[in-house]
Amino acid sequence: MFIRIFLTLIFGAFSCLAVQNFELLADDVKRDNGVVTADKNVLVYSQDYLISADRAVYDQRKEILELFGNVNLMKNKDEISRCSYAKIDLNSKDSNYETLFMMNRDMEVWMQSDESNSTSKFYAVNGAVVSSCNVQNPDWKIKFSSGKLNRESKFLHLYNPVFYVGNVPVFYLPYFGFSTDTRRRTGLLPPEFGYGKNDGFYYKQPIYIAEYDSWDFQFDPQIRTKRGAGIYGTLRFADSPYSKGSVTLGAFKDTESYRQKQTKKNSLRLPLKNKTHKGAEVKYERDRLVKHLISGDLQEGLWLDATALNDIDYINLKKRSTGSDDNPLVTSKLNYFLSGDKHYFGAYARYYVNTSKIGSPNENKDTLQEYPSFQYHKFTDSFILPNVLYSVDLYSHNYTRKIGVKATQYEFNLPVSFHLPLADDYLKFSYYHYLYATRVDYSKKIYRPTGDEDRSANYIENYHKFSLHTDLAKAYESFYHSLNLGLDYVVKAYNKGDLPDRYETAEDDGNVYIYDTLGRKYQSFINPQHTRDEISARATQYFFNENGSKILRHTISQGYYTKENKRSNLKNIIGWYPLANLSFYNRLEYSHVNKYFEKVQSGASYTHDKFGASLWHTLQRKNAQEKQNYLHLNGYVELPHSYKLFSGTQYDLERNYNKQWQLGVSHRRKCWNYTFVYEEELEPTTTTSGTAAKKSRGVYFFINFYPMGGVHYDFSVGQTTQGS
Repeated sequence: MFIRIFLTLIFGAFSCLAVQNFELLADDVKRDNGVVTADKNVLVYSQDYLISADRAVYDQRKEILELFGNVNLMKNKDEISRCSYAKIDLNSKDSNYETLFMMNRDMEVWMQSDESNSTSKFYAVNGAVVSSCNVQNPDWKIKFSSGKLNRESKFLHLYNPVFYVGNVPVFYLPYFGFSTDTRRRTGLLPPEFGYGKNDGFYYKQPIYIAEYDSWDFQFDPQIRTKRGAGIYGTLRFADSPYSKGSVTLGAFKDTESYRQKQTKKNSLRLPLKNKTHKGAEVKYERDRLVKHLISGDLQEGLWLDATALNDIDYINLKKRSTGSDDNPLVTSKLNYFLSGDKHYFGAYARYYVNTSKIGSPNENKDTLQEYPSFQYHKFTDSFILPNVLYSVDLYSHNYTRKIGVKATQYEFNLPVSFHLPLADDYLKFSYYHYLYATRVDYSKKIYRPTGDEDRSANYIENYHKFSLHTDLAKAYESFYHSLNLGLDYVVKAYNKGDLPDRYETAEDDGNVYIYDTLGRKYQSFINPQHTRDEISARATQYFFNENGSKILRHTISQGYYTKENKRSNLKNIIGWYPLANLSFYNRLEYSHVNKYFEKVQSGASYTHDKFGASLWHTLQRKNAQEKQNYLHLNGYVELPHSYKLFSGTQYDLERNYNKQWQLGVSHRRKCWNYTFVYEEELEPTTTTSGTAAKKSRGVYFFINFYPMGGVHYDFSVGQTTQGS
């Protein structure tokens, strides 16, 4: 692939003179028997190119132009060439060049050859060197004794290509040939390979089939010598000018010896649940279904992303490294919308596969699904007066599963607002009136306080919100200050009905639970709107220095529930930027009721030409028992000779373990770079009793040569598995 990038540079300029009329200028021009000889400051130019030389000879009868000494050619604005001699036959379109040097400034690539020529059938070069590094002592280069491109078949033949790092040859082929046709073509794609201590040697050879413009197919067979073999296949298609999609099927089969080894390594002595890891994926998007039948001004979209699998290893084994993120939930989504200037309609579906439940008695049967869901939205519009605004929202959500409580919820929301500037626009008053109603139809649910079956629940409320806010700004001698102050008062006007879920709270963890007819407990999935009378104040301010750079950002808000005589959560955000490359950040949310911080996020970041670091801490509490406490640390140091040392870690302070850490070094030059990393991380796997944690340690090597691309190599040095 990368040699195709060089092709335009190497062969593109050969034909530029053969297809255009040109003008010849010089200090001394002579004509004798149809032969024009030009000396001193020779200049040849046309619409697309400009050539200078010491001497030029043009045979008008044969239409042959020869250029001698310091021949410089500029084509367009990016291609520059220099040679000692050039001969161009304007009739046959053949050309020859000696000691040619060419450079493409846009691609930053150059080529040097002893001899080059072009005919109507072939482009050819002899004794060529190509690189994107410095011309003198390049860091890397490719030498080949000769190359020939067939103009009709677009097939390139290279003889004796040698890849050099510095002056050291590292790769040689006696012959290398391929098609330079940029159209989609059937063939082999670049392979992937690597080595892992548990999986052994890894090799994947993609096979690409593209016989038609409307679709292509890619096979990805792979082998892991210590684990097994598998194949993934993807069909990509465009079934219309406004739609496209893909279908992927895959399976990987473990060997029996690998399964036995994994059982011994597992702390619970449990084997992997599935011998074959398989799955399917469908992706599709379309921006025209019915809108052309209604109105051309409408916007429309259909988007599908669906995945079915028997365990998480189907996803892990698709790629070279078996690392994965720690989210066990695989989500399939279907979205559709139809929208105009005033109205919006949406239909949605969500299907979840909780891979942490695979191997458990209920498998995925008690995982809550969301389909179908419908939404109607009336965009904000004025009503009678231009400063009276309203909008409308209607929702329908269907929550279903094979085992457990199910429900369908309907919601209606109508906000109306009135806005009035006061005190010569220094103060703004806003009034909001909200009407909210919901109905929930349950299936297989009981109301725990009485034990009766709970079939439905209704709730309706309307409330008022009064708001005063102002925006102030003032320029001082050395800084600029802006301040936004706001005061809100929310009062409930009417409410009727209630949702029993609100009162079914577990004794210890504070979560809201519901119960099915067999007494099994599930976390509540209905989030009704229960407005409380509240008065709240907020303030946001910014400080900028005399150069317009931000120095400080601060936001604080506090509310008070008037009927309960309780304060709502205190929220405070502050960002401090003392220097252009140094920043501090803190965000906190304090619960006066629970007497603890529900969320605290703090961080500092510093970047410099020589070094940089960032430290972030996140503490989040859902209740008194459930807490997440993470520390993220990253840093780098620039070393001499374009090297950089970097490291990072993600540490779980609550569970006292390193989720991931890495240490690496990179070397970056203008024309090439490489990175060497050692990394450890925890990743999930599936056993017969559910998920287990697997700790992977690996070495990763990346190398890239601009602009031709790079190589990525993984070497896994070990894994240990722990039951969850």
